[in-house]
Parts: sequence; C-alpha cells; structure tokens
Amino acid sequence: MWADTHCHLDTLTEQEISRAVSADVTRFAVAGVTGCTKEAETLAEHHEEVFLMAGIHPLYIDKTDKTALELVHQIAATQPKCVAIGEIGLDYFDKGVDRNRQKDFFRRQLEFADDLNLPVSIHLRRAFPDFLEIIKSTPAVTVVMHMYSGSAEFARQLQQVLPRVFFSFGGPAIRADARKTHSVLRILPFDRILVETDSPDLPPPGMSSPNVPSNLPRIGAGIAAILGMGIKDFEILTWNNAREVFQW
Repeated sequence: MWADTHCHLDTLTEQEISRAVSADVTRFAVAGVTGCTKEAETLAEHHEEVFLMAGIHPLYIDKTDKTALELVHQIAATQPKCVAIGEIGLDYFDKGVDRNRQKDFFRRQLEFADDLNLPVSIHLRRAFPDFLEIIKSTPAVTVVMHMYSGSAEFARQLQQVLPRVFFSFGGPAIRADARKTHSVLRILPFDRILVETDSPDLPPPGMSSPNVPSNLPRIGAGIAAILGMGIKDFEILTWNNAREVFQW
C-alpha cells in the first residue's frame, strides 16, 4: 500500500480518488492552504482513506487574517481526521512578500502543532536561514519537509537540530537531471523518507497535467530505483514511515 503524504484532493474528482485506491494508494493527507476547505472535509467524511491537514500556506497569508489562524487551531483540535498542521512555512521567492508576517504566521502554527502534538508539513523556498532559526524553537514537533528540494548539507543540518524530521519527495525527484535530489536521497536514513504527489501539481516525468494520486506508484518505483531498493520493499518502508508520522 502507498501513502500520498501531501496532495490537494479538494480539486480532484471522486473518480480520481477511486482510481488511486485501485492503484493501491490507500492513504491521502490533504494539505490546507487557507485553513481547510469544506470540500476536503467532505472527502474525509466520505472516504476512510482521506485525512486532513489544516494550515495557511505562506503565499496565502495576505489573503487571510488572524481569524483564519484561529480556525486552523479549531479544526486541528476538533476534527478527528486532521492529522497535521500544513502546509505552512516560508517562501521568499517573491521579493515583495511580507517576510515578517510570514514568520509570524509560521511561528503561530508551529505553536499549534506543539500544543496539539501534531506533525507539520513544511513549504520552504529561499528562506533556509530564517526557517532554521524559527524551527529550533519547537524541537519536539515532527517535521515533514514537503517536496524537499534543498541540498544534502541542509538536510544534514535539519537532522542535527530536529530529532523527528522527515523528507518527502514527489515527481520532480525522479527526473534524470535531478542529481541534487538524488544525492539527498542517498544520504538520508531510510526511515525518514516519504513520498507524495502534490496533486494536481508537479506530475512525474512523462505524465501530463494535472497530476493525480494514482501516479504515486510510478514516483515510488523511480525513487526505489535511485536507492537501489526493490519496489515492494520501498512501498512497505514509506507506508510505515507515513504511519509513524501521521498515526493513521
């Protein structure tokens, strides 16, 4: 069985979910970007395989206010199928973003995770120093680096300061020219590797958009090959790692 540890199913059809389950993808962690959508909650109610995250994406904080943070905490504290806070983090790609506001929202949501004993799913782009400084304040929180694209050196730094950090990889990781990511995969402990689709974004090589969760076995097979591991062994490994993180 495969676990898609980060996707946006609220944009997909019931048929796509059924197709994924038929492909042996039997757990989905649906990330929030402006809290948690009603569509995602409905999917979780109707599908035992679907679980939720609640969180405000760093690029969406300008479209929200502090009441949205309160809603994230409320959902995370009361929704039985909410298994994480996410996706949250920092994104400095656009120089015009309000970095202080991003950092404030990030800190608050980390505090929620710490208080509620929930993992976090991290979106991080061009903000490594600030991220490292902030994340050190909550060392007990389980951290999932969503669609990790950083260096092997930064992965080592994270493992030194975070006892429970996991690294999740998707379609871009199996590109032939993704040599930096391949080098990261080869230095990580196997029990810290997760897989995801980030559907409907970032389809694996050779697949058209939109990306769908049924592509996860293809992604998993590609990563297993990079690691020199059998596909079934890698499937079992990542399934167990996801269970360790999300407790589903």
